[in-house]
Amino acid sequence: MSQRSYEDECGTALALDVVGERWALLVVRELVFGPKRFRDLRAGLPKASQNVLSQRLRELEDSGVVRKVELGPPVSASAYELTDRGRALEPVLIELSRWGANAPGGHGPEMSTDAFMLLLKALRRPSPEPPAVRLLVGADAFDVVLAADSVSVTRGAHADVDATVRADVPTLWRLVFTDLTVPTAIAAGDLELTGDRTAAERFFRSFGLSGP
Repeated sequence: MSQRSYEDECGTALALDVVGERWALLVVRELVFGPKRFRDLRAGLPKASQNVLSQRLRELEDSGVVRKVELGPPVSASAYELTDRGRALEPVLIELSRWGANAPGGHGPEMSTDAFMLLLKALRRPSPEPPAVRLLVGADAFDVVLAADSVSVTRGAHADVDATVRADVPTLWRLVFTDLTVPTAIAAGDLELTGDRTAAERFFRSFGLSGP
């Protein structure tokens, strides 16, 4: 637990004693889709200093939210992953993401890849013929499978998908929240597409803000 406490037995206060410090909940966000090495966490949270990030990880580990694991083979490496207690925070993060996206003043495309994938889970709209799309962002791959009233986001390339899209996060964000279209992004060289283009276009129309 953090050294600071609200000293209040309300459930909200007790939760904030664990994840209320600056960067703590964003560390959890970066681990929702699987374990990460320290350097990958820093890449997702570039404005958090190394010392602060190390401190938050120690606090979250002491609180039973994250744990250290060894990744491999082929290359063994230490990493951090969410415990069951930590994974239970995903619905909270989704609701906060939805609430923040609808906040006055709006939001922009400068976010980590994992933050964008969480935003997709928050802003899913019902749509006919829901598609499945693989999003390739840098060295990362996410399978995003839409159902009639749900969305599954999985790191890695495992699902049968209708289309594969390679783009950076700002381009993907603009495809969801602006009038940028798939053909325009392809023509500009900002997006590579294989598979069903109609399914990809339908995919990006399946998300959006719900509030005014």
